[in-house]
Amino acid sequence: MTALKEVFRSFRTWLVVAAPGLGIVTGATGVALWTTTVSSVSAGAVALGVGLLFGNLAPGQERAQVGLAFASRRVLRVGVVLLGFRLSVGELRQNMGLLDVLAVIGLVVLTLWGVNKIARALGLSSDFGRLLGVGYAVCGVSAIAAVKPLTKADDEEVAYAVGLVTLFGTLSMALYPTVAAFLDMSPDLFGWWAGSAIHDVAQVVATATIRGDVALETAVVVKLGRVALLGPILIFLSLRERKQEAVRSGIFGLVPLFVLGFIAAVAVRSSGLIPTESLDVLDTLRKICLTAAMVGVGALVKFRNLASMGGRPLKVGVISWVLLAVVALTVSRLVALA
Repeated sequence: MTALKEVFRSFRTWLVVAAPGLGIVTGATGVALWTTTVSSVSAGAVALGVGLLFGNLAPGQERAQVGLAFASRRVLRVGVVLLGFRLSVGELRQNMGLLDVLAVIGLVVLTLWGVNKIARALGLSSDFGRLLGVGYAVCGVSAIAAVKPLTKADDEEVAYAVGLVTLFGTLSMALYPTVAAFLDMSPDLFGWWAGSAIHDVAQVVATATIRGDVALETAVVVKLGRVALLGPILIFLSLRERKQEAVRSGIFGLVPLFVLGFIAAVAVRSSGLIPTESLDVLDTLRKICLTAAMVGVGALVKFRNLASMGGRPLKVGVISWVLLAVVALTVSRLVALA
């Protein structure tokens, strides 16, 4: 009983210290989630922007640091685990043929490798290249949030990566339908192209809807195929970053607990045991957690540090966006012809 009282007392003390930051995170998260209901901007991007403004312009930031750090680290990991409940291996197997699977895997691997190489060529870190690469290759802000704990990237690099995938994902929503109309693409081809190249799931849905139900269905299936590769990517990065620790601490040193949680969530989702209503609740919690985490990340970033990176990240973003669009369109045509 004494030990339980100590735990409760410690938690109460921590809560008092963290309350200012948690209050900021809660309010900003609500604003960001509301914004997505009246616009096509992702909640993560809005949350990051609000966090940036607070962290650089608001007075009394020191009192909020504990709560902000908690959101940017602990809440982030919970959001990554909940992300696993969006993926069902069985549903993907039913809707994707072998050629589709191979094409998606090839595009994701090529994007990860290519973006990292471009970033390194322009003098940026491998960690920034990994963050931007996984954002472009898999699922935008959510993928960046998932991979962040497995890198040594600082908050400025995270903020820049989120900004780039949001910017070019938004541009894609305007330009892809225009290009498709000019080239007279079929709905199926357009759906494959949008699903294989546009960054965020919501952006893919919004873009593909313009060309009708066939394009939308194709785009969503291809996009979910890309999202499904997040699990293997997380495992690969865990193995790469933690080999030496694993010698001493076994599997939990090799693969972080939140990655194991993500894999377990995918397995549970794939089993079909969770009712649809429960999945909706879990997905809402996932959105809240990842949005809250982006508030924390943004608030810990300083504009002066972002400025020190110069225009190189933007160059990487432009080059990678154009190359991905061209390569994805080429692959989409080959799949359509097969």
